Amino acid sequence: MKRSKQLRSSVAFLDELGFSHGFVTEEPEHFDELLVDAAEEAMADSGLSRAQIGTLFLYSGLNPQPRGARAAVILERFRYPVAKLADQLELPHVNAMALSQQGCSGLLSAINLAARTVETGDSPAALCVAGDALPKNANREIMYNVMSDAAAAVVVERRSPRNQIVSFHQLGQPAYWDSPQLERELVAAYFPMAQRAICAALEQAGLRLSDIRWIVPSNVSLRSWTILAQLLRIPVSRIWSKNIARVGHTVCCDHVINLRDMSQAGALTRGDHLLLFTFGFGASWTTLILQH
Repeated sequence: MKRSKQLRSSVAFLDELGFSHGFVTEEPEHFDELLVDAAEEAMADSGLSRAQIGTLFLYSGLNPQPRGARAAVILERFRYPVAKLADQLELPHVNAMALSQQGCSGLLSAINLAARTVETGDSPAALCVAGDALPKNANREIMYNVMSDAAAAVVVERRSPRNQIVSFHQLGQPAYWDSPQLERELVAAYFPMAQRAICAALEQAGLRLSDIRWIVPSNVSLRSWTILAQLLRIPVSRIWSKNIARVGHTVCCDHVINLRDMSQAGALTRGDHLLLFTFGFGASWTTLILQH
């Protein structure tokens, strides 16, 4: 990492927080290609046919801004990225929906919605795609975290042979909706709310922290995870933190990226309970518990 006008803090300070790299899309106007690539890879990895996917969720954590839309041409605001993605993926039959405005919690919420849709619907699988690229030359340091551009996708299927959803729990505090004005209050609330959300999720699942093999983190600063580990009274080694330095924090893709890398590194064993946790502006503290 080198000093940039897109970072407010010194490199030495960000290094102390655990960051060393960040990823920036060179051509934001072509970011759609990353979404397609991620979705294609997820579908191929699932082994399912396109016909088995009945729903497509597209999540973005940033407030939607119609790309290139002119204020005087209202019809341009009806050019829906989720419909474009369904067309690019050759999924004309899917129920395509876009989700937004849950910050870093959004993809976990989309996965929960997909699971509920699959449980009650006719199709055996749903596809969740997510991604965000910050505007060119935008500030890349948000609340002491180095932000990367990324896209990710996951197929949620009925009776999945791996990463079965055990429990989803979200603790919302909409009074914190004004993130810029309440930044200090959010920092103060983060740790006690995170501890409460994780403990509530475990209780809902009928599990204890000792039952969890790995906490799969959002890639916020390693220092913040160290503090949270102390509050939870677990060793920080139980948090799979390798990607904090080498990937940085994406808006909503950290958990999928981390799970993929954990699998490729041989860190996962069948039957492991995994606890995915994140905080999202808005504000929400979200936990998803899986069994690998």
